[in-house]
Amino acid sequence: MMLRAWSRWVPIVLTAALIVACAADSGPAGGEARNGRQAADLLVLGGTVVTMDADRRVITAGAVAIVDGEIVAVGTAAELGSAYSAEAVFTPGEHDLVIPGLVNGHNHAAMTLLRGVADDMALMEWLENYIFPVEAALVDEDFVRIGTQLAALEMISSGTTTFADMYYFEDVVAEVVEESGLRGILGETILDFPAPDHPTTDEALRYTEAFLQR
Repeated sequence: MMLRAWSRWVPIVLTAALIVACAADSGPAGGEARNGRQAADLLVLGGTVVTMDADRRVITAGAVAIVDGEIVAVGTAAELGSAYSAEAVFTPGEHDLVIPGLVNGHNHAAMTLLRGVADDMALMEWLENYIFPVEAALVDEDFVRIGTQLAALEMISSGTTTFADMYYFEDVVAEVVEESGLRGILGETILDFPAPDHPTTDEALRYTEAFLQR
């Protein structure tokens, strides 16, 4: 639950780059009106909003209104400040950016726990002489859960909202994704030698089938 709370408020936890997925069109929308203004859960008022919408609008002194976790309006701070009221209002600095959430297209989230094991060498030397032996000794469901939770917090705090992952015990990774509120595109690793979550390829295929069914 703590992870989900963090991910819902991504715009608040960043400094230089404030991240929200702001591809929505501006316009009146939101919850029940209060004092003549639409109710929002969160207003981001200020900063430069880089929308990445069809017109690639960049709005100086921009604003974003969020209701029930969804962006309902994007415009200038003056426009949205007069149209919406919210219990939570965040005001970015003049030099801050409000940009769409980032996507990590290649990730092995649980490997956050293997930082520093080895560095600055050819890929196969790194894998075969260092990473595979360490994984064989240490990686289990708890390892994957803790490592993925750490990765989720780091992604949330840096504005990453979606990631593609391929590792072991992807069932556990999926649970952390659900807990965190992130989006995940998850694939189970299948090897032709014993791996932390399966001793044979046939067992890996059975695990993957069960993972997909779940």
